[in-house]
Amino acid sequence: MMPPYYESRFIRANHPRRAQAIWLRWTRLLPKPGDAVADVWVMLFDPDGAGNRALKVPHSLADADYLSDPWSARIADTEIDDVHASATLDGASCDLAITPGAEPPVKLLTDRSYTAKFPTAKTQVRHPLARFDGTVTLGDTRVAVESWTGSVNHNWGSKHTPAYAFGQVCGFDEHPTSSLEVVTAHAAVGPLRLPAATLFVLRHAGWQVAVRSVLAARHTRGAYAPFTWSFGGRADGFELHGQIRAEPGDVIGLTYTDTNSATKYCYNSALADCRITLSGNGLDAELIALRRAMFEILTDRPHGGVPLLA
Repeated sequence: MMPPYYESRFIRANHPRRAQAIWLRWTRLLPKPGDAVADVWVMLFDPDGAGNRALKVPHSLADADYLSDPWSARIADTEIDDVHASATLDGASCDLAITPGAEPPVKLLTDRSYTAKFPTAKTQVRHPLARFDGTVTLGDTRVAVESWTGSVNHNWGSKHTPAYAFGQVCGFDEHPTSSLEVVTAHAAVGPLRLPAATLFVLRHAGWQVAVRSVLAARHTRGAYAPFTWSFGGRADGFELHGQIRAEPGDVIGLTYTDTNSATKYCYNSALADCRITLSGNGLDAELIALRRAMFEILTDRPHGGVPLLA
């Protein structure tokens, strides 16, 4: 793989009853200019218990091995694939069994977009409703993971989207087999930043309501700020309205490096609230996920209300 390029393979999961969640990432970065690196990230959301924590351990790219078939990533003494994740790090460890659900992958982009140069950032949810069992240790906190629900994800591209809000729900409170993937993104063509476009894929009650292209996004809307987000749109005979919000104490701040070596700031909560109303095709539904939705903002400027933990 030639620079500029980045890739992230990550898992996230929520405790079935408590406001507690884990987020683990295996990333490789080939910047231009700059030195290539492979990082392992371990994040624990536990604001009502041990507190939020985050750890990033860098490695040489020579210590990393990424495969597409079988899908897997290894960085030093850590690895992830579709059914297992393990890590032995200075300051953290994990050993997780992953049980994928029967649901097909979620593609937030059109098939053509995955092979085109634009957009520069690609994303896919390999397993939107997976079960996790095992342990995660971060510092002096050991978390027992027993039948947690979450997802297995894959992001890659030649450059991060300049600014975005990203959301994900792996099972709503009263509808555990329904899922959501949504983004409001400011893409760019060269130095020109484009107006925000909102894409989403909602699966509920046997329906898949999806907007995957910039052209189709003319029927959607989205506006966000730290840490509230409203979005909606029309697709497939449905009208969708949604809101995601997070308390600052449920957010972890991280520092990212883009493929041009510029610094970006990521603010992520795995404990956000999400509310969706969906109407059309004879269906009228309200979907709620309290303190179990993922809500992430990427920005060029740090947010003073949330500390950067890694």
